[in-house]
Amino acid sequence: MEPVNFSEVIAQTDCEMQRLGLTKEQGRDHLIKTYGKRSRFLLTDEELLDFGQYLASQPTPTLHEVLIAKINFEIKRLWWTEEEGREHLKKTYGKRSRTLLTEVELLDFFQYLLSLPTIESLTDFDAEYEEFQDFSTYSEESDNVITRISSEDLSRILAKTNVQMQRLGWTTEQGREHLIKTYGKRSRFLLTDDKLHKFLQYLQSQPSPPDQL
Repeated sequence: MEPVNFSEVIAQTDCEMQRLGLTKEQGRDHLIKTYGKRSRFLLTDEELLDFGQYLASQPTPTLHEVLIAKINFEIKRLWWTEEEGREHLKKTYGKRSRTLLTEVELLDFFQYLLSLPTIESLTDFDAEYEEFQDFSTYSEESDNVITRISSEDLSRILAKTNVQMQRLGWTTEQGREHLIKTYGKRSRFLLTDDKLHKFLQYLQSQPSPPDQL
C-alpha cells in the first residue's frame, strides 16, 4: 500500500463529517466503537483510510435529519428524558414528536437546547455539605448519599436543578438558604428522593427573571 498523506486524509474526513452533520463526539463514538481508539491521529494508515471510505459512503442527510441528530445529541447532553422532551414539544409547538416538527420549528428547538448550559460538576453548596451537616446523623445520611451518588437518575436530577438555578440567576447561597429553610438540609445530597424531586419542581415552577425572557 502506498504511503498515506495523513494531513490530506484528515482534511477529507473533516469535510465528510461536516457534510454528514456529525459532531466531534459522534465521530469519536464511531472511532471507539469501530477501532477502539478515541482519535483519528491514533489510527493506522489502513484504519484512517477505512474511516474515510466509510464516511464517503454515507448519503448526504437532509436538513431535517441533521437537525434531528443534533437535537438528539443536545437532549443527551442535558439529561432530558423522552417524556420531558415530549412535554416541551407539546407545550411549545403543540406536537408530541420531533418528527412532526417543521424545519423552522426544529431549528428553533435546537437553538433553545443550545442555550441551556452543560453542568460539568456539582455546585459548591453540595461539595461542602460534610463540613456543616449534623454529625449526630452523619453515618445514616452519608450511607444514603454514597448509595445515591452513583445513581444515573440522581445525576440527571442534579443537572436539571443546576440548569434551573442558572435560569433563575440563583447564587450558591440562595440555593443553600432555600434548602435549609424548606427541608432543614444544606445539600441536595441529603434530601430524600421525594424532596429532591419537589425541589426540582419548585425551581421549574418559578418564572424566569424579566431580563431572561
